[in-house]
Amino acid sequence: MAVIKVVKLIWERVKEIEERKKELDAEIKVLTEQLKSLPNGHLEEKLVKGKKYYYLRYWEDGKLKSKYVGKDIGDLVEKFRLASEIKIKIDKLKRENERLGRILEKIRKIIDEDKTN
Repeated sequence: MAVIKVVKLIWERVKEIEERKKELDAEIKVLTEQLKSLPNGHLEEKLVKGKKYYYLRYWEDGKLKSKYVGKDIGDLVEKFRLASEIKIKIDKLKRENERLGRILEKIRKIIDEDKTN
């Protein structure tokens, strides 16, 4: 009787892990879509004849590209800050997702070994 209770508890935990993994996949997808609408690369300030000019620097096809963005970059700074926060969050969610995937894989291996014995 106690064995059945333990198996049920384990099964419930596996279902929780699978559900969390699905939530993480969905959240990663949403954040990745948000990131596509934000600028990629970094801002670079150049001083020419005492005046500041700002350029967007980014990699494209293996080459570092520059694009002039103007003198007023207030809005761009906020977009880069947001993009940075989203990248950090995506990285954190991906690590958690991979960890949960490894846990589920270990459980599957244990179940498969038990089936063969």
